[in-house]
Amino acid sequence: MPLNKDRKEEIVAEYVEMLKRTQGLIVTEYRGMSMARFDTLRSKLREAGASYNVTKNTLFKIALKEVGMAVPEDLLSGPVAVGFAYKDLPSTVKALIDATKDNELLILKGAIAQKSVFKEGQLKTLSELPSLDQLRASLIGILTQPMSSLVSLLVQPQRDVVGIVAAYVEKHGGSEAA
Repeated sequence: MPLNKDRKEEIVAEYVEMLKRTQGLIVTEYRGMSMARFDTLRSKLREAGASYNVTKNTLFKIALKEVGMAVPEDLLSGPVAVGFAYKDLPSTVKALIDATKDNELLILKGAIAQKSVFKEGQLKTLSELPSLDQLRASLIGILTQPMSSLVSLLVQPQRDVVGIVAAYVEKHGGSEAA
């Protein structure tokens, strides 16, 4: 049954809302997958902070344009389902790569992250990138290291003075220093 104009607008609005929350998405072909396998894949992706949805290609392209993301025509043809990475794109890609090992009907076509398009061959590299939390932790370490060194340099003379006074007190007895 064909969709009316209002329903198409609702679907595009749903896609736009999903795209605004995502860090990136992975485009797959799911031809011939049973609903049981589809549901299993969805639950695995939920664990990785993602969702997995079948899309209407024409409407999905409109939504991609609306949010300013790349619109790769070659990825968005045929029966397409998209993994939306809400938490971490590399872990979502890794979960989908792992899913292809158990499911020969699932084919990874590529990924989109804002204006960047990744082809199938680049997905393995994308899955090996550090997570956003790991990158933040590294950045915090890089930023705090100079401050820690500065504090150590500023405190060192005070430690030296305290050490000299303590040595003097020990050598000459505690009563004279008081």
